[in-house]
Amino acid sequence: MAGFAGFLRANGFAVGGADAVHVLETIVQTGILDREVLRWSLKALLCGRCEEWRRFDALFDAYFLPPNKKLFVASNIAVARPRDAACTLGDDRGPEAAAGPGQSNVGDADTGSARHGASRAEALESTDFRDLNRAEHARDIEALMRQFARRLKHLLLRREARSDHGRRLDLQSTIRRSVAYGGTPLRLAWTDRRRVRPRLVLLLDVSRSMSLYSFFYLRLARALCGELADVHCFIFHTRITGVGEALSDPDPWRSQERLHVLAVGWGGGTRIGECLRDFNRAVGARLVHSRTGVIIVSDGYDTGEPEVLAEALATLRRRSRRMVWLNPLLNQPGFTPESRGMRAAIPYIDLLAPGADLAGVARALPQIIEALG
Repeated sequence: MAGFAGFLRANGFAVGGADAVHVLETIVQTGILDREVLRWSLKALLCGRCEEWRRFDALFDAYFLPPNKKLFVASNIAVARPRDAACTLGDDRGPEAAAGPGQSNVGDADTGSARHGASRAEALESTDFRDLNRAEHARDIEALMRQFARRLKHLLLRREARSDHGRRLDLQSTIRRSVAYGGTPLRLAWTDRRRVRPRLVLLLDVSRSMSLYSFFYLRLARALCGELADVHCFIFHTRITGVGEALSDPDPWRSQERLHVLAVGWGGGTRIGECLRDFNRAVGARLVHSRTGVIIVSDGYDTGEPEVLAEALATLRRRSRRMVWLNPLLNQPGFTPESRGMRAAIPYIDLLAPGADLAGVARALPQIIEALG
């Protein structure tokens, strides 16, 4: 019951932690035996916008009524299929053409073509996550991620830790211990080197301008989550959402269900700076530290202010060990990272690498490993 407010927030509702308390207070008054009374009570409490009111019933059923999840996901797939069909490599019009007439995706003055546009609009359609579990190229992806994981496991970062017997004297701890003996350092404190593995934080752009590459990188992220424990994955478009737990789920169908109810806005607009700023405020201080490697996958097309993006990246860079940016457009003929977003990002990243396909990512892996080391 208390987690329902957080579930709605992950799906774009304007609710906070205090609303979880209000949910419990409401349930005390209404009880939980009458489903419709509970539904309408929570709907009146937690919906503040017309869009939220329309979406509430489906999310309520998906959260509280497990037998209805299959119906919920199947209906989302039926809605998503027509839009996804237009976003294939064989569609020369590009992903923006799927938006329909009068819904141009070009919102950034930096864009040189319709294919590489950015928009502030949010897509409310669902996405067919069955592509995430297709057998095609799955073995190659898993093999590449196993190789990457093995090399990361051998990439151990040096740190100093307290030790009963070490090579270096820890003066601060020795002085603190000496207070109990009148200032005489009878008990010495030592430090010794130890090796720890790096943490990975993946930030994947799933906006419309990245629609040709989003599923590919999500499958890479899922394979990597299966190989390593300390991997945290987020997707961003007009807002940022954590999908690490959903990707780590060993049940493909359950993983698909969880992604469906989390990925509202997939294939919509792009606000990279605002999303990274929200990430820093919400979980950045907890997840990102001196042994964290941050990998951002985006084409760099952003409709927000470049100052916001630069400030967010500066905070991330200050907290992390290394920051890598993968741009799938980097190898395209005539493409240069001249958008406002990329110009704002380049001073803060340690490595800018291409990666439009499996071969490109494989070629970039040695550079990524070297950058994270």
